Amino acid sequence: MSSPGKTRDDIDEPARPTERNPSPRLNDVPSSVAPYVPTPQNIVRKMLELAKAGPDDVVYDLGCGDGRVLFTAVEEFNVRRAVGYEINPYMSESTQRKVAEKGLNGKVEVINENFFLADISAASIVTLYLTTSGNSKLKPKFENELHPGTRVVSHDFPMHGWSTVKSGSTDYYEVNSHRIYLYRLPEAYITEVTIARSPEEMSQWRRIRAIFLRPNGGS
Repeated sequence: MSSPGKTRDDIDEPARPTERNPSPRLNDVPSSVAPYVPTPQNIVRKMLELAKAGPDDVVYDLGCGDGRVLFTAVEEFNVRRAVGYEINPYMSESTQRKVAEKGLNGKVEVINENFFLADISAASIVTLYLTTSGNSKLKPKFENELHPGTRVVSHDFPMHGWSTVKSGSTDYYEVNSHRIYLYRLPEAYITEVTIARSPEEMSQWRRIRAIFLRPNGGS
């Protein structure tokens, strides 16, 4: 999976989900949304663990790089099949050789293609390590193509406007300095996203709201 050098300062507040949009037209399709940066192996395992990957699952890794998600999904989680899309032809070829060396033809497939143009409807789990903007570009495709019950797991970058499965003060799982966002469809985009506020923030908000609800706007 791929990602740029990233800062969380670029992450905006999540917006409320919108109606489903059509998939992008050919001329609108980005050629690449992230340079290659590998996900640490312990994070790969945690992502698949949180998604509850198992024998009935088909894992799609968008921007599969060296194939570590694919190999881990098949070898350690015994998923039925793992498919990776990698736009870099040299990396794709290298990973395809690894598939053959490991004797995983038929279980692991690596496709040298732009995943925005791919049919990903067979996926029950989709893994990502892209960027916030890259994730946003994929949302219409996910909403149109993925079936109910599909899990989307993103390393470090959220899907703005979607709700994660995690409840509590944060909407992500944290492993060391890494964040993992887990979504389940269609609940992710039909559930209203709310911003959690501390008791102090809520108290302040109520005071401000009370002022504006007074006759003459609080004057």
